[in-house]
Amino acid sequence: MVVYKLLLVFITSLLLSVTSYANEQIYRFGPGDTIRVSVYLESDLYFEGQISQQGSIDFPLLGSLTLKGLTQQEAKHYIEQQLKDGYLVSPNVSVRIVSYRPFFIYGEVRKPGSYPYQPNITLEQAIVLAGGLKDRASREQWTIQRGEKSNIFKASADSIVQPGDVIKVEKSFF
Repeated sequence: MVVYKLLLVFITSLLLSVTSYANEQIYRFGPGDTIRVSVYLESDLYFEGQISQQGSIDFPLLGSLTLKGLTQQEAKHYIEQQLKDGYLVSPNVSVRIVSYRPFFIYGEVRKPGSYPYQPNITLEQAIVLAGGLKDRASREQWTIQRGEKSNIFKASADSIVQPGDVIKVEKSFF
């Protein structure tokens, strides 16, 4: 019995790490994300902080680097290329997400505001974090703005929230 429980824990942790790795490969950086950038054997070339509202970081030696819209892998290659241009022969750059940018929820919820992103959180769970629905809240008129202001779509309780999403809960008319 103990062996089965250990096997189940192992498989679950393996699946979570594979899911996390897959998410990191497709996740695109944006303002508010906190990242860590380091170069192997180059302790002076280190950055940990938030990506600015302009989508950039201030990296030692290189100055301002725009990372908005890049995946971790793309950012790694971009920084390596910048360092190869007259600074290092073969840099080994590591780029990691320390924390994701928050999501925002407003409208007919009890505690509107920003909340720390949690992977795989549903809209229903986000509403619970925001104190639940007010008495006059619509039970189905929910929208998510993702990225650009023109990218707004109707959402349901099981819609997955992404970092930086802006969620609006409308008022019910009845």
